[in-house]
Amino acid sequence: MLSTGMETGAAMFLFLAAASVAVFAFLSIAVWVSAPAQERKSRDRIALLKTLAESPSENATRVLDMLREEEERRRERKERDERKGYILGGLITMAVGVGLAAMLMILGSHGSWSVGLIPFLIGGVLFGAGLAVNRGKARA
Repeated sequence: MLSTGMETGAAMFLFLAAASVAVFAFLSIAVWVSAPAQERKSRDRIALLKTLAESPSENATRVLDMLREEEERRRERKERDERKGYILGGLITMAVGVGLAAMLMILGSHGSWSVGLIPFLIGGVLFGAGLAVNRGKARA
């Protein structure tokens, strides 16, 4: 009986170890593949700015205005995605807290359900932070 438990534990350890190695290998390959594209984009942008600096004209100012607008849109999109991330992360963490509290209420003793308040309150803070950042940007 004891050897079966040890075999199960060893198998679980090997599975988790292989899964973590696979996840980190995938992430490293994803970064390795996207790095040249970012480098090429930056190099093209520098070449464009260099060309515009060498020949100032009305077209150059239009291109610079277009680049500024593009940068502003990119910044706004990044801020919007960050707000969404806070709100979504807060909702997910709150749901985990509710689920944990419900599970402990069913399985545990009298007050063990209150452990579920910890992730619930953390989720509430994340959710509130996402909403507060949203309101702060709307006022500005």
